[in-house]
Amino acid sequence: MCAPPMFVKEVIVDSQRRTNLSRRQMLRLFATTAGVTAAGAILAACGNPPEDAGTAGGATAAAGDNSLLNAPTATPIAPQSFGSSSAKTKIRFWTILSSVDGTVMNNLVRKFCEENPDIAVESLQGLTDFNQKLQASTISNTAPEVALIRHTYIGPFVDKNMLGPIEASELTSAGINAEDYDPTVWKFTQYKDKQYTVPLDIHCMAMVYNKKILADNNLQVPTTLDEWTKVVETVTKGDVLGYNTFGIGSGAAEYMTWYIFAIWQQFGVSMISEDGTKAAFNTPEGVAAIKWMKEIQSKGNPKNVSTADLGRTGKLATWPDGPWISTLYFDPSQAESANDMDAAPLPQKDLNKKAVWGQSHQFALPRQANPDPEKRAAALKFILWMSEHSADWAKAGQVPARNSARDEALNGSDPILQKLKAWASELPYVSFMPAHPMLLEVMPRIAANVEGALLDQWSIEEGLKKAEDEVNQILAG
Repeated sequence: MCAPPMFVKEVIVDSQRRTNLSRRQMLRLFATTAGVTAAGAILAACGNPPEDAGTAGGATAAAGDNSLLNAPTATPIAPQSFGSSSAKTKIRFWTILSSVDGTVMNNLVRKFCEENPDIAVESLQGLTDFNQKLQASTISNTAPEVALIRHTYIGPFVDKNMLGPIEASELTSAGINAEDYDPTVWKFTQYKDKQYTVPLDIHCMAMVYNKKILADNNLQVPTTLDEWTKVVETVTKGDVLGYNTFGIGSGAAEYMTWYIFAIWQQFGVSMISEDGTKAAFNTPEGVAAIKWMKEIQSKGNPKNVSTADLGRTGKLATWPDGPWISTLYFDPSQAESANDMDAAPLPQKDLNKKAVWGQSHQFALPRQANPDPEKRAAALKFILWMSEHSADWAKAGQVPARNSARDEALNGSDPILQKLKAWASELPYVSFMPAHPMLLEVMPRIAANVEGALLDQWSIEEGLKKAEDEVNQILAG
């Protein structure tokens, strides 16, 4: 799995190779693994990691490519069981989290089981090819009781009959109440007037910057895109780069679209039309937004060199990123320039019309062929506990969605958690991508074609036209 450069500790799910597998092919994932646990069966049947996403327009698997079924792939964190073998109820929990995120999450799972000895949890963190394997598990009747997904997965997963709705009465009985959460993120737990998830966190884009570099050049922290461009142009000299675009160099990867969406929103541009039938970004404003992205990239990193370690060593002045980088870039034991680093709200095109991309990890209940009321109740109890203790989840570099946990994390004494305030301050104007069943197919095509324009492989106009045509083809079915 090719992780995005310099900023992600979390395994990025393969959205590049979006092969639709038949029921027969999905069941083949489990056919040779009878007699082992469901988690073991999944792992034994994992497919090859995706092709290198390091070039723009990375290869997409041809229709009918069954390489997913061939050789096993590793899961970053081995499945672990927590709680007593004699616990009354056992549930399974799958996530896409790896590295620090997966470790922090497993620590929380362990604590949950210590406080709730009647429930045991089999925890599978960092599951590679997560989307395909979760779909396979729902077809083969081996789905976990709880899964942690991105909110952008809700529409596609519901469309594939992978998630079941959560009734209002269930939430009330479990003690899960909408008023306890940020209202924007709660809104995006729903799809087609039904609730499918409960939010754990919110993450958005802010500007990470080197205080020393700005001070050495007598510069203030920029608040607008024009100011940002001027700062970048001033500091880019010698062995210092002024800027690098989030996700650039990763090809057809959904995560680059996060930043593109943020800038489009500032220019008043939508990704998909309101009725969900066509691309909406190939407009004069959409072109202008990408022109700004290309201009600042050209001034801040004219040779488009990798900046994987430059931020940690004090050679990169500014870049857009999410709160997940906090544990790496603001920790002196991890980054030599940590004491010089800080974060500020993402600069804006118009300070009177602020916008920034936002996303959320959310707990979902995968569809079960034979629902077990006790397991479902245990799953909801698990979700509530995780939400109530999500101030500890903030230590992985995430802003809790639960109001009380967010207040606790931001008002404590931990200097790294204090950095999360830059991202949390943007919540009043955060914009979530539209809920759409084809969103996971759409995002990589936008990323690949915009990246090609930023890297001078084609013009901005050509790139957006290519993206528009490909997205419209996807949306047309």
